[in-house]
Amino acid sequence: MAFMMGGDMLDPVLLRSFLAVVQTGGFTRAAASLHLTQSTVSQQVRRLEEQLGAELLDRSGRYVVTTTEGERLLGYANRIVALMDEAMLALGQSAVEGEVRLGVPDDFAANSLTPYLADFADAHPGIRLEITSGLSHDVWRAFNAGELDLALIKQRAGSAKGLASWAEPLAWLDSR
Repeated sequence: MAFMMGGDMLDPVLLRSFLAVVQTGGFTRAAASLHLTQSTVSQQVRRLEEQLGAELLDRSGRYVVTTTEGERLLGYANRIVALMDEAMLALGQSAVEGEVRLGVPDDFAANSLTPYLADFADAHPGIRLEITSGLSHDVWRAFNAGELDLALIKQRAGSAKGLASWAEPLAWLDSR
């Protein structure tokens, strides 16, 4: 990674766009999560790459992935953005405000997510969480209808693929 010319500082707006692309796997999804256009996010990442003199993302595949240099920047970018958000919060200026509508399957809401949602609410007091629980196909339908901002589902209808996030204990029951 080339050293920045002229003593330029890393722009947190550019870092946020870079992080969003990495987290979502693409420019279009990153743009949606940042409420920006795809071309704006693309330009911001390109400006960051030019500023650093390094290609940060490999755009050749279906999903955008970090290059070696991008991977090196990732930890720093996360820390810089987190510290900025923390400073804003400490100074009484919530970095993020608004409402997030989250849809989750019934058993996720009851067992697994409660401590995480509480931690999120503590860390982001400016955000009001609205939680909707139901069957995965109902949560997915609501997400696609624009009724939810985020959705956690077990498996989309008709999809044979899935990724286990955690193990659930199983038990056999008998009526004897």
